[in-house]
Amino acid sequence: MTQGIMSQVNILLPPMSEQKEISTYLDTKCSKIDHIIATQKKKIAYLQELKQSLITNVVTGKIKVS
Repeated sequence: MTQGIMSQVNILLPPMSEQKEISTYLDTKCSKIDHIIATQKKKIAYLQELKQSLITNVVTGKIKVS
């Protein structure tokens, strides 16, 4: 695209107050999503540790499998 074409294109933007409202809404939602992701990662790490502990206990004979 050339500058001539770009100068003929109209770009519609919402008012600044609406842009700020959208930005705040998205920031809030993204923050909640980030929190959920962090919580799930902690749960995954805990389950991996639990799995490793269980494997170790079975291999060393602390837990008998029948």
